[in-house]
Amino acid sequence: MSPADRFLELVPLAALDALDGQDLVDFREHIPGCAECRAELAAYEEVAGRIGASQGAMPPPPGLRNRVLAGVGAAAPARVTRAAPRWWPAALAAAAVVGLGLGVLSTRMQLEQLRERTLALQREVERAQTEVSQLQEALVEARTVRDLVAHPESRLTLLVGLDPAPRAHGRVLWNAASREAILLASGLQAAPAGQAYEIWVIGPSKKPVPAGVFQPRSDGSALVALPRVEDTARPHTFAVTLEPASGSAAPTGPMVLAGAVS
Repeated sequence: MSPADRFLELVPLAALDALDGQDLVDFREHIPGCAECRAELAAYEEVAGRIGASQGAMPPPPGLRNRVLAGVGAAAPARVTRAAPRWWPAALAAAAVVGLGLGVLSTRMQLEQLRERTLALQREVERAQTEVSQLQEALVEARTVRDLVAHPESRLTLLVGLDPAPRAHGRVLWNAASREAILLASGLQAAPAGQAYEIWVIGPSKKPVPAGVFQPRSDGSALVALPRVEDTARPHTFAVTLEPASGSAAPTGPMVLAGAVS
């Protein structure tokens, strides 16, 4: 057997870290100058590494070393007690890293679930707050209407839809003594972008007085409390027009609702 063949036979043992004595010394001196042995060693080390990663380190089969040494004509050395495998500390470290990684992953999953639940609860709270606010507004409106209806001096004026809003209807409940007034409307379409509906009170001066800007609800209805303007004491007409969203000092847009006080 040539020297090159001898070292190629030692490559598997070197990959498994099973060389010692003169074989180890000779192999270490030989390997830097032999490309073939280095390639073989790299291939065997890769396979050994994969086996170690998937199954843990495994000792060579019993008798392998003696068979290899017998093949190269060397006598088997006396059996010696070997120290603990070198892979043991690394295996413990790897297991600790894996355990730590699993713990971190579990904690992150729990935190993500908690975050999602917190966001869902926040959305529920926001919906509940919106509903409460809407109920409070409806209660205020209902009380205002009730108080006006119950007052013996309150009066009612009907408003009809004009050409721009033929399906619209409205009523103004008003009290001359207190200057209070409420518009109840239905059948209104959503105002165009940048516009809103504006209420007007026309009294003895015959000059329209602005009395509030509003947007109808999604169903086309509206309930609007008018400010206490002087002309509500002796109104002749109530009207609604389409105006810029911020309101106008005098009517500029089409009139959609109007009703004369009888």
